[in-house]
Amino acid sequence: MNAPRSDPQPAFEYVIRLMTEADIPRLAEIRPGFVSATALDVQRIGEGIEAGWRLVERALDRPYDKGAGYDFDRTEQRNILNRLRRGDGLHLVVEQGGRLAGVLDVVPEEWNSTAWVWNLMLDRDARGRGLGRELFERATVWARRQGYRALIFETQTNNVPACKFYVAMGCALEGIRTAYYTNDDLERREVALFWAYRLG
Repeated sequence: MNAPRSDPQPAFEYVIRLMTEADIPRLAEIRPGFVSATALDVQRIGEGIEAGWRLVERALDRPYDKGAGYDFDRTEQRNILNRLRRGDGLHLVVEQGGRLAGVLDVVPEEWNSTAWVWNLMLDRDARGRGLGRELFERATVWARRQGYRALIFETQTNNVPACKFYVAMGCALEGIRTAYYTNDDLERREVALFWAYRLG
């Protein structure tokens, strides 16, 4: 006698919706870490007022695994809650089967008519489905309607997948800060990169 066949698990669709305050503690459900087989070396060119930088992608001896480095701890949850309560930004979550799988967290910087993207992150299992592009496009639509001139993103030289995503979306590298996190960012090989997506 054959064993009874078990029904397959239901496939839950991903839903993008507005973030609520009740979502804040649930952000910890998202696993937004990444693994990269390459990194971007920051090389100094020139001196003094004519100094500049160039980025060179290099293979790593061992892939860099961010692991839980991007997890939404209590401090980050409090920061996002404060931005949500401002009421002037765009805050979305991606949900699948009752579990959060992504977040978009954008607030305006009125002084220069831009919008700063604090978080555009997806759970590892939610990638490769077009959700990142969808969140990016929703941010651009919202920012254009508000009359902002650009979206601004920050990432790091060891997050090559994110850098390549921003390039694919049409962003331009706008700046490099070699002491953004610590005085030893160059030695740590984790340098801040700033990207802009111009809206008009």
